[in-house]
Amino acid sequence: MADIAVERAAGYRYSRRTTLPLIRQLSVVDNWRNAWLLFLQWAIIAASMAIAIHIDHIAMYVLAGLVIGTRVQCLAVMMHDACHRLLFSNRRVNDLISDIFVAYPLVMSIDLYRVAHMVHHRHTNTLRDYDYRVQRKDPDQHFPKSGQAMIGLFFRSLLGLNYYRVARAGRVWSPLANFHNPGRFDFDYRLGLRLRYVAWAITIYGLILWSPWRWQILGLFIIPQFIWANLFNRIRAMAEHVGVPDDREITGTRTVIPTLLDRILIAPFNVSYHLEHHLFPSVPWTNLRRLHQHLMTDPAYATGAHITQGYSGVIRELMPPKADATSV
Repeated sequence: MADIAVERAAGYRYSRRTTLPLIRQLSVVDNWRNAWLLFLQWAIIAASMAIAIHIDHIAMYVLAGLVIGTRVQCLAVMMHDACHRLLFSNRRVNDLISDIFVAYPLVMSIDLYRVAHMVHHRHTNTLRDYDYRVQRKDPDQHFPKSGQAMIGLFFRSLLGLNYYRVARAGRVWSPLANFHNPGRFDFDYRLGLRLRYVAWAITIYGLILWSPWRWQILGLFIIPQFIWANLFNRIRAMAEHVGVPDDREITGTRTVIPTLLDRILIAPFNVSYHLEHHLFPSVPWTNLRRLHQHLMTDPAYATGAHITQGYSGVIRELMPPKADATSV
């Protein structure tokens, strides 16, 4: 993030000097814990599918879809950690496992996601940041919104009516949209990586289509991504950089102190400690809360950082004051 200084005025950056000794202790990846949690997400997904198919009732399919939607959100957060090579300490293992069990099932590639996401970290909230440019073009990401407009946004998200915007923006991370290797972000999506996705897709989708429960399996995994995961991920994403002053580095990203329900539905694996992650991206999710507690002992951070209590608090911040609440 050294080139932030070129784009920002003097005094924008938060001083990291006194925190660096602790960062070296916190930047340790817990391989076994991450492996267990990755296995657990897929075990919950598989169990939810098996129970729903066995009972074969619409109410059970809806409940299973909700559970699977929360696990898809977990996989998306794991993909983010893997992009920073924080899922497994061995880089080759990190990229291979995260592709096969995290990114490919979401129709993404860890390499494609990484190259775009690193630009986001280097040029956060500037026109060189792809996420920021997407935000500027998408009316669903323009705030503040009135209560009625906010409810409308969540309703469209829950029904998947705005999913096409997410898919259109996410094409830069998808092997399908980059199979001809267009060189986005000056990245060479080499042939070996493209063929690896083809081999995975033929194997996995072939096994699913061979199964007598093919349509139930596909529906239970894909449909929640259009509805539940679309809603949960939209709330998480709009909390990270939208509606912040961005006059200093610690006000350009929002940290959310999550409730238990927030952690289950929206922000698993400490992903809500997003400001801490942007300041020190080498720290894995397991240590972000501890990092947050340490930073809060710095008066400059405690009084200046953009920290919000719960995602309900984020929604309130992204609505105009009651006196002048007008639809946006």
